Amino acid sequence: MESKSVCINEALREDELRAILGKLESDKDKEAFGLVCKKWLYLQSTERKRLAARAGTHMLRKMAARFTKVVELDLSQSPSRSFSPGLTDSDLSVIARGFTCLRLLSLYNCKVS
Repeated sequence: MESKSVCINEALREDELRAILGKLESDKDKEAFGLVCKKWLYLQSTERKRLAARAGTHMLRKMAARFTKVVELDLSQSPSRSFSPGLTDSDLSVIARGFTCLRLLSLYNCKVS
C-alpha cells in the first residue's frame, strides 16, 4: 500500500494556521513558526502585536507594511549604544500613518533630529 504525502499548507486553511499560532505562548516559539515557510512567516508577521527596533524612515515604512497589527512599538535606545541619528518628524509621520493599530509608542532615550 502506497502512502500519499500531503502538504500541510494544503491540509490547513489560513484561519487554522492562525489558531495554531495563537496557541503558542513564547515569542521564541512564534518566531520559530515563521521559519517554516514564506506563508507561515507572513502569518506570523501579520499577527505580531509588539515590536522593538531602531529604524529610520525607510525601515519604519517596511515594518509598518509587514507588521500590520502592532499595538506596541518600542524605539527606545540605550544612551551608550545609540547608533541612530535621531527621531525625525518624517519618522513620526510614518509611524502615525503606517501603524494604524498602535496604542503604545516608547521613545525612551531617543535623540531628536
